[in-house]
Amino acid sequence: MLIVQSQSTDIYRNLAVEDWLLDHAPQLPVLFLCVNEPCVVIGKNQNPWRECRLSLMEEEGILLARRTSGGGAVYHDPGNLNVGVIVPRTQYRAEKQYELIFQTLEATAFRHKNLSKLGKNSLGVDGKKFSGQAFCYRKDRVLHHGTLLVNANLDRLGRYLGPELDGIETNAVASIPAKVMNLSEVAPELTIGKLSSALIETFGEMYGLRPGGACAPEGSDPGETRFHGTGGMIPEEEMAPMVEKLSSKAWTLEHTPKFTFQCAEVEKGRITNMEGNPLFEEWLNQLSL
Repeated sequence: MLIVQSQSTDIYRNLAVEDWLLDHAPQLPVLFLCVNEPCVVIGKNQNPWRECRLSLMEEEGILLARRTSGGGAVYHDPGNLNVGVIVPRTQYRAEKQYELIFQTLEATAFRHKNLSKLGKNSLGVDGKKFSGQAFCYRKDRVLHHGTLLVNANLDRLGRYLGPELDGIETNAVASIPAKVMNLSEVAPELTIGKLSSALIETFGEMYGLRPGGACAPEGSDPGETRFHGTGGMIPEEEMAPMVEKLSSKAWTLEHTPKFTFQCAEVEKGRITNMEGNPLFEEWLNQLSL
């Protein structure tokens, strides 16, 4: 069992750490916890111009990131706890990961609250969403991760999530709008730190590493290793190129699935039906001049 609590608030570094753990974690299962500075994170197969207000984000210094899992667009800030679990593919059950969240909340201040799964991959209280979930299969492992809105700035969430451009035609995955809430609305005493500690406790119980837990899954490490940060575990020379890729426009913008906007047919970030195949982003900037 490996527990990693990132000390970085850099979205690109934290996504890179999560990807590295999915490929190389020396022990399974893994629990990865992190908090990021304000940013918008879209799913691997989403269109950023349809999911978030890029111009406003640029004006206000809000970063755009694209993760390697599916799912919809989410807003991160210091009031949002990000939770990732990595397990062997043969042992993965999405319901178990939802139960990790529900059991943790029930052990804090939500015992008699109506916690439930909403739609395909969201979690809510009394019908209001507090968590978006997504997953990624890679070789013999699965990453299941999600957000937990503790005391995030919901006004900023509402301002940044929404289309930059209307009229885009695409088969890219679309986010599903939902009413959202902070967990602190139900439990004002709940903090990121308290929730992190409770998640670690529940995770240990679920995977049989603490009193009262079931037997550890076959193939998992029966011990527990904790890392505050990633020093000594991930070689920096491996981390640097991953961060560079995840922060590049080639990944955040040009990885966007094929789409059409007005007269422009766009593939891999370039307009394919115009002379010179200009970058879509540059063409948009010229239109706004």
